[in-house]
Amino acid sequence: MLKKPVKNLTNTLKAVTKTKLHEQIVIQIQALIDKGRLKHGDQLPPERELATIFKVSRHSVREAIRILEQKRILKSRPGSGTYIILEDESSVVDFLARAINHEKNTISEIFQFRELLEPQIAGLAAQSATAEDLSILQDILQRQQKELDDIAASKDLDQDFHRALARATGNSVLLQVVELLDHIFLKSRHAYSQSLQRNRLSLKGHQEILKAVGNKDSRTARKLMTGHLNAIRELVIPSNHHKKA
Repeated sequence: MLKKPVKNLTNTLKAVTKTKLHEQIVIQIQALIDKGRLKHGDQLPPERELATIFKVSRHSVREAIRILEQKRILKSRPGSGTYIILEDESSVVDFLARAINHEKNTISEIFQFRELLEPQIAGLAAQSATAEDLSILQDILQRQQKELDDIAASKDLDQDFHRALARATGNSVLLQVVELLDHIFLKSRHAYSQSLQRNRLSLKGHQEILKAVGNKDSRTARKLMTGHLNAIRELVIPSNHHKKA
């Protein structure tokens, strides 16, 4: 038996309208991610530049960014920029971060973990770093040189260098690991372990690593990163305090 059409929908259905400008921006950015043109850790151009590219107002750009942030696709970092984040792809990494945090690793254990991970990052960076990556790393070291006497600034720049090195690998999973474990790695950069001596040692190690990365010498970059982490750990935790290391 045929049913009669439902009546009185005038107040329920709305006229079909053109897609709003900010929705078109959202669709384009999501399409670029689906095609692999935008990856985790990539930074978007500034709002003003995006508005020019899309030929829309900055308000439309901001609305698109807001929606993508709600979807956990973008993350805005004050003073830094807007970055692609793909949290839906990082369940394994999230589990690793929670597991390590749950175990309440000591600083010595954190260094052990870093010594497993970061030499490989340095080696991959030597293979994949672009001219832009090298420029960013060099800029960080120049600022680190200027801020040697500033404990807080040196700590942040130390972290920036290792994060930028991970980004230079071009491997989004490795970058997610480093970003998700940043709060744990910060324990090995705790204020009480900071000193001018450590800042100088850190800068020297970073300079040597960057030189190897710039020379595309993967083997030397790995070796130097291992030596760098060992030297910092020995300064922070004398060998008689980490016999199991």
